[in-house]
Amino acid sequence: MKTTTKNLAFSLAFLLSTTLAAQSQEVPANLKGNGEVVIETGGGTFEAAAKKAFYDPFTRDTGIKVVLVPEDHAKLLTSVKVGQPANDIADIAGGELTSWVAKDALEKIDYSYFAEETSAKIPHEMRNDFGVGDYLWSSLIAYNTKKFPEDGKHPKNWIDFYNVKAFPGKRALSKCEKMVDGGLLEGALLGDGVPSDKLYPLDMDRAFAKIKALMPDVGRWLVAGADGPQSLIDGEVDMASTYNGRIVAAKKQGAPLAMSWDQSLLQHGYWVVTKNSPNQENAMKYLAYITRPEPQATFAEGIFYGPINSDAYKLLPKELADIMPGSPGIVKNQVFQNYEWWGKAGSDGRTNYDVALDRCVALLSQ
Repeated sequence: MKTTTKNLAFSLAFLLSTTLAAQSQEVPANLKGNGEVVIETGGGTFEAAAKKAFYDPFTRDTGIKVVLVPEDHAKLLTSVKVGQPANDIADIAGGELTSWVAKDALEKIDYSYFAEETSAKIPHEMRNDFGVGDYLWSSLIAYNTKKFPEDGKHPKNWIDFYNVKAFPGKRALSKCEKMVDGGLLEGALLGDGVPSDKLYPLDMDRAFAKIKALMPDVGRWLVAGADGPQSLIDGEVDMASTYNGRIVAAKKQGAPLAMSWDQSLLQHGYWVVTKNSPNQENAMKYLAYITRPEPQATFAEGIFYGPINSDAYKLLPKELADIMPGSPGIVKNQVFQNYEWWGKAGSDGRTNYDVALDRCVALLSQ
């Protein structure tokens, strides 16, 4: 019965997203225009969901063309520094926002383009001066059911993930550039027995020591979001730190994968507009457009990430909304990531993210 309910939810959601994506939406005149907006993309399931929910409908309804470029934050920051931004809009992890602001790499979000009813339905935490929330997701543990059957002994949390004796096999972990949204340090500390309510401030020494001990059993360091499920499907690893939406999408296509919500990190990132980007006005229009409930609902169905506009849940079947990250039935087993800690700067002006990134790169280069 459980499987039937989920299949029904997915079927209903698919029909819903098809309807929402196919119909032109009435948009305010201030969002219409011409020209283009250049947006980064990470490819895979994300790009497919964004194309259906955001890119194509935005162009259709506003007349502004969406141009996609591959995600490369290092290249983007360098281009901004020399005054020639590689793109207008980037999607960055929540914990990285402070660092980007400190580098003077971002424009302030012009919320005057947003309809009042849209702004009112976006949580305050996701309406930053320099970024607007993208979506809710979870970094969690997933595994190949051919190696660990769901009805048998399988990894359920970070303790199990780091226990190579009880659960032998290769692991996949986020590489340094995905350290924050991949929950690399948080997962290591939870795997070392740190209680979730004592997680912050993160003990970097303890976290990196735990990661170092696991390195011989790491078969893949993940760079892109699609790497997690693919490494499991290819048999390169047996379990992976990955994202809920990617696993759900792979399972719908028949992949022998499963995931656990236990000790999963509840996260969100930010859409940001790069400093001195050539299409700033169109970038603001784009953000105002995609944060409305209809695009949010369509995107949530396409990649199974929680919408940031609370009205979007009303457009989703209850069966689907109830099993999304951040929903009441799941959140009790989740740990909220503390972006304030990640963005906190020391006396030398460097944030915890900056320090951790340097340490991570040094460790993985050994």
